[in-house]
Amino acid sequence: FQFPETCADAVAAALHRRLPQRDLPLDAEAGAAESRVLDEAQSYALLSGAGLTVAPHLVLDVGQPLPELPFAYPVVAKVLDAAIPHKTDAGGVVLGIRDAQELEAAIVGIGERVAERMAGHRVTRILVQQMTRGLGEVLLGFRRDPQVGPVVVLAAGGIHTEIYRDSILRLAPVNLAGAFEMIAELKSARIFEGFRGAPKGDLAALAEAIVAVSGLGVMQGARVEEAEINPLFVLPEGQGIMAIDGLARVSGT
Repeated sequence: FQFPETCADAVAAALHRRLPQRDLPLDAEAGAAESRVLDEAQSYALLSGAGLTVAPHLVLDVGQPLPELPFAYPVVAKVLDAAIPHKTDAGGVVLGIRDAQELEAAIVGIGERVAERMAGHRVTRILVQQMTRGLGEVLLGFRRDPQVGPVVVLAAGGIHTEIYRDSILRLAPVNLAGAFEMIAELKSARIFEGFRGAPKGDLAALAEAIVAVSGLGVMQGARVEEAEINPLFVLPEGQGIMAIDGLARVSGT
């Protein structure tokens, strides 16, 4: 191991190994071909196929007439480009868009800012997504660790991911009981337990999402090398969860 933290995570994951509760189809043909990063819309399709709920969204081609949206305003507009994983840093995100006129202006502004910050990079597609609120947010991810194999990680979400060292890692896949254990060990997940009279979060839906993401490594089709949802909103009890942003890297077909 290059770092003691990596060793500690690997040991912790191995000690908490759990057998999956469901059988997922293993694609024996998936190999370790050269990988490619999916854009956000493609990543949403992958996550939806695994059983996760993603925020309502629509892909627009820049320069084409603006269609009527299939969901209500307010919305967020994001640059849609696999080469721009950090959309905010590139100036490629506009929040709180209230109507079609503001959306058109946001699309123009995104194109100008991205071109300025990325040496003339041309924006050709925009992802428009309905704005959603949750009780809180987490990061949920999957990766193939070169030391220990497939792992699933649950961590504080949004900007808190980089501020707090609050994450739980397990070998993948995990079963539902293992997913609930991960939630119980995550310090920041206390806000979903009705902390100080606040509404309780849908921890059952979060646990099911952890199981689903942990199973990405044995899905049929392209081999998933890594995937990350950040943030994943936890909604009030009985209302589920919702992926608000996600990226994935795959290899094979």
